Amino acid sequence: MQITSGYIQVIGAMLIWGTVGIFVRFAEQPAPTIVFFRVSIAFAALSIYFCWHKRRLYWHGQKIPALISGIFLALNWLFFFQAIQLTTIGNAVLSYYMAPLFAVLWARLFLGERLERHGLYALLLAMLGIGLIVSSYDFSLSNQDFLGIVCGLIGALFYSLVVILVKRLSIAPSQLVLIQTGIASLVFLPFVVIHPPQLKAFSIMAMGTLGLVHSAIALGLYFTGLKLIKIQHVSVLSYIEPVSSMVYAYLIFGEIPTLLTLIGGLCILAASSIVLCWPKQATLS
Repeated sequence: MQITSGYIQVIGAMLIWGTVGIFVRFAEQPAPTIVFFRVSIAFAALSIYFCWHKRRLYWHGQKIPALISGIFLALNWLFFFQAIQLTTIGNAVLSYYMAPLFAVLWARLFLGERLERHGLYALLLAMLGIGLIVSSYDFSLSNQDFLGIVCGLIGALFYSLVVILVKRLSIAPSQLVLIQTGIASLVFLPFVVIHPPQLKAFSIMAMGTLGLVHSAIALGLYFTGLKLIKIQHVSVLSYIEPVSSMVYAYLIFGEIPTLLTLIGGLCILAASSIVLCWPKQATLS
């Protein structure tokens, strides 16, 4: 029964995160403003929770990597939200989901993990997928779709670095999220002070939802489910998010992905699934 509950909670988190692009669009604010309100609202909610339950932070000897992970998390969301504003939600999410493949490379370089043969094949398949998506547009910095895909890839790069840093940390997940959202809030505070946002009621509602629902609640579901089922299964379930985001974007905004985008997206999802699910056999030294 607990295992079933774990699956339901992880799937619930992914279906919630699949709507991130929609609320970013509804916020109608620059990407740095959206990131600031998302992380600051999540930080405030988690701070209240920690104070209410009288919980303390335990991060002795790990402050610098934890702080860096917070900065990278902020930059990851900045570029991802910028991608959503520049191109279709489908393109943004699919390019962003190169992150697991980047993480494979960083694990090889920084953690000394040997690259499995199927991992190399997956990387090549993912590169093909991105190539198909990008090939639908002009290779020009004046082309919004192309710029959006580039921003999605940069966001994926930062997120994959967060994964490597978190892998090295032994801080409790809820405490790490508190630290990361606190640091991210400080990173983007100057932008909001220098460029005060013109907030409408609908914008506040959208960004409040991103902070409370997509960060505090969804992360709570995710971390709870993570304790109940295998990490490998959680990783595979995470690919419900990009699929659901494309469905939501079609239903709400009428965004119809091109044939090449669909094929490229399938390549990326297949490549990521190979990395996560394939039995560990032959390796490449």
